Amino acid sequence: LNNGRSFKIEVDPTNLPPGVHTAQVLGHNVANPSSGPLFRVPITIVKTLPEENNVDLGRLNFTPAEVKRNFLSVPQGATWMDVTVRDTRTEQDKDASSRLTVLHTVQLLPHAAYKSNEHQRYLNLLPGQATVTSIPVHGGTSCELALARYWSASGSTTLDVDVDFRGVTPVGQYRPLLLAGKGGVPIRIESMLQDEGVSPDAKLTHWRSPLSPTKEGVVNPLGERDVWPTRNKQIYEMILTYEFDPSESSKDVSGTGFRPHVPSLNGYIYESAFESQMMLIYDSNKKLLGVSDAHPEEIKAPKKGKVTVKLQVRHSDPTILSKLKDQVIWIERKMSKEISLSVYASHEAMMKGSPKFRKRTLKKGTSLLTYVAEPDLSSLPKGCKAGDLLTGVVNYSSGGGNLPGTGKRPGGYSIRYVVGPSAPSSDDGGKGKEPEPPKDERSEEEKLEEAMLQFKVEKLTKLSSNVKKEDDDVEEKKKYRSLYDSIVESNPSHIPLLMVGMRHEDDEKWRTKRLQKVIESCNLILSKIDQDELVRHYGVTGYYDKEDGDACQERKKMDERKDALIEALARKARATADLENEEKDKDDHKEENDDDDKEETAESATETFDDLLAELKKWIDIDSNLKYSVLTLERERRKGRLGSVLNLLKKLIENDGEDTKGGICPISKPDLLKQRASVFEELGYDHLVEYDKLRSLLSSPKEFALF
Repeated sequence: LNNGRSFKIEVDPTNLPPGVHTAQVLGHNVANPSSGPLFRVPITIVKTLPEENNVDLGRLNFTPAEVKRNFLSVPQGATWMDVTVRDTRTEQDKDASSRLTVLHTVQLLPHAAYKSNEHQRYLNLLPGQATVTSIPVHGGTSCELALARYWSASGSTTLDVDVDFRGVTPVGQYRPLLLAGKGGVPIRIESMLQDEGVSPDAKLTHWRSPLSPTKEGVVNPLGERDVWPTRNKQIYEMILTYEFDPSESSKDVSGTGFRPHVPSLNGYIYESAFESQMMLIYDSNKKLLGVSDAHPEEIKAPKKGKVTVKLQVRHSDPTILSKLKDQVIWIERKMSKEISLSVYASHEAMMKGSPKFRKRTLKKGTSLLTYVAEPDLSSLPKGCKAGDLLTGVVNYSSGGGNLPGTGKRPGGYSIRYVVGPSAPSSDDGGKGKEPEPPKDERSEEEKLEEAMLQFKVEKLTKLSSNVKKEDDDVEEKKKYRSLYDSIVESNPSHIPLLMVGMRHEDDEKWRTKRLQKVIESCNLILSKIDQDELVRHYGVTGYYDKEDGDACQERKKMDERKDALIEALARKARATADLENEEKDKDDHKEENDDDDKEETAESATETFDDLLAELKKWIDIDSNLKYSVLTLERERRKGRLGSVLNLLKKLIENDGEDTKGGICPISKPDLLKQRASVFEELGYDHLVEYDKLRSLLSSPKEFALF
């Protein structure tokens, strides 16, 4: 008795009419039948309508909120069905108001969520109006078709409903895969229900790029709340981190949205081998952008800046989790320009490129072979790499405006293309022949000295970036300063070396204490650059012979000097502005200054911020170049043009301050919000001040949000 007892039930549904039928088997105690059933075995039978290519559901009368369900046998070879619904009222009827009706269909397929094969449409019908709805179906699987009058619809509703199954079926390749270099892929299609017009067309619409974790995943036990009540099972997690930059492909995709996919996990919830899966997406400031799970949805990302994706998977067995330590994910984006794929009737035509496939009629019970060619490399997104995947749709039926419904399977079939290696670039890159560089007549010893000096500059740059604020007095003096001074002593006119020193002095970690040194470093560089020579070189139009190697070499050298001049002037202007602001603050708090202070102030103010800004404008337009926004904001604020300040801050905030990167002072989004809050405070907008201060905290959290 401990193992239980079983019994067999046989059900013969052959004489049942189409529809849903229920029954139950009751088990009674023979010794006491009056006590009622001990158990119940429910039985449900769903009998479909007879399998036909055309099913007439007849005239259906609906009472308020009534639902009528029909179960259809979808014939093999059907890929879509046209459902025709017609309101039986005539134009002469007194009640000519519209009737809102709901059409709902669903098919249940093994290991597939029901919503992936579910379709719903609202039909607003006038007297005598008919509408045809095309719905994709899978042959050989029952389909439930339900019609219901909307709950708020008034009056009586009578509809004529007809279902017509149609189909052009790809044989063996429901998701064709094109490999780079293969030329294309053959696809055989057949029509099993009726004669169909075929004119295949294919296009690629989305771009998927693989991402590997930044480092191998580590399995960790979760907290006390993730231990089973029986105390015999612990839940573990693995968190994998991925990073990518959307701006690298911004020109080739539509918008800034993307969809993260985990191919081995997505699409499964209750049937999943793991307890849970979740992805958190952050911007470069650690702000949470969105959440994704088994059914990923589009996430909006900023136009610029790094995006971080964290994937968490949980399970009670750490061994199973460790199998995902190198899990690859895919980032899907919609391409800004769809790629059309050519279709041919033979392999020979595909390789020659003509003639293309022409529309023809596919007779019932016959098949034909088509060839979908791979796209030209020139049509691929510029940022595509080998191994990327382009996905899209392929349709086989011709469709047409004179046919009921769409005339083809809605949504078509999936098609994929695996990107291969990029084509070798031509010698001239399409820009004309590159000029030959001038002959280097220097000795090998001179070349070696230049290479060594370049290496020293690179080493100094790394050493400068490693110096921390707390090490300012010790680390810098011992490592950076001694090395820099010794190299400058032997190379006092090397501008790239002097630029390293200027950037080091102007580092945000300590620049406020070294403004005078920043100005001195800028003056040293400016003294090494002959501005008159630059003016003579660029002339009026800036023309130079691009086919002359000596001219190209000279232009490159002059460009480097010009860039150094612009950066030195910009950094000097900013440092001068800060010194002037400090002096102004001192004057506000101190009514009398010593004579020495007055002399020092007068000496340091020989070149003002406005003077330097005027000099800088001779070489670059700081108003259009947002990398110099820190100077533009300072100028507008000094002029009292707070509206212009707010307008520029708004523009910078929209891109999270990414436009200022690469300039003399990159400004983060929290800093931009703080600056705007100070402007609002000056204008007396206290409620906006509080809003921007709170937003500043939310836009740049100290840590990533937890799972």
